[in-house]
Amino acid sequence: MIKRIAKKLAKKTSPEKIKTTSTKKRKTKRKISQEEFYSLIGQKAYEFFEKRGYQHGDDQRDWYEAEKAVKSEYKI
Repeated sequence: MIKRIAKKLAKKTSPEKIKTTSTKKRKTKRKISQEEFYSLIGQKAYEFFEKRGYQHGDDQRDWYEAEKAVKSEYKI
């Protein structure tokens, strides 16, 4: 019986079946409120507006790009 258990354990822990994990830690997303979420989007959209040299006309694109950027950093 012990040999049978040892064989099962050996199969489960064989080198082929051991999953390798990366040494890098995953970046966890910080949860924020909806109010913070929209505030961060507004700030980021303004940064895009600044980078374009304060040229008007692309405000919606700035907003959507900012929303994507904030969603990738935080969870709501």
